Amino acid sequence: MSIQLELRVTAGKPIYRGHDHYWSVIRDLGKNAHFTKFEIAQRCNDPTDKCIDDFLGRLKKAGFIETVKTTYGPTAKNGRARRDVYRLVRRPATTPLLNRDGTVGIQSLGQANMWKAMRAVSQFNKHELAVVATTDEVTVSVETASRYARLLDQAGYLQVLKAGGPGVPRVWRLKPSMNTGPKAPKILRSKMVYDSNRMEIMGRPQAEECAA
Repeated sequence: MSIQLELRVTAGKPIYRGHDHYWSVIRDLGKNAHFTKFEIAQRCNDPTDKCIDDFLGRLKKAGFIETVKTTYGPTAKNGRARRDVYRLVRRPATTPLLNRDGTVGIQSLGQANMWKAMRAVSQFNKHELAVVATTDEVTVSVETASRYARLLDQAGYLQVLKAGGPGVPRVWRLKPSMNTGPKAPKILRSKMVYDSNRMEIMGRPQAEECAA
């Protein structure tokens, strides 16, 4: 049996990390000048730069940024550190959703579609949510729709209109006060709900201990 661990997150503390934040910083830095990974990291509270490196690699392969020049500087251990200087080539307002090879990713489209549906309809159950969120690009299963709705319910986004029961699905609606913006709340690996609009963890997050 897995062990449920409750995590405590300081309410209202912004999380300056993740692709949405990195992209907003890159768009700002790249408006009138070149930029480096170090300048991006200065505006983040990510304890490592690895995630920034990963995102920059995706952007470069997809043609959103390009390397202008590469310099080398000393490190604390008397080594040589590579420093790439980038130029922003394309700057759409929405964060590019990319795989590591630079191709367009669809992993988060399901959540985006479900959130858009929740904001558009007056009420829904898991079956209706799956149907409305499914498009030619991405298929949302009933199980996926149910899991996303349950997690948002636990985080305080949804109001239960009908509790449901055996053979009868639960019916929700999005609380008007929790219609926080167009960006879909993200389900993190620790089963936390992150609102990109408020830059906050919503609700009481839980982590599950998984077998190795």
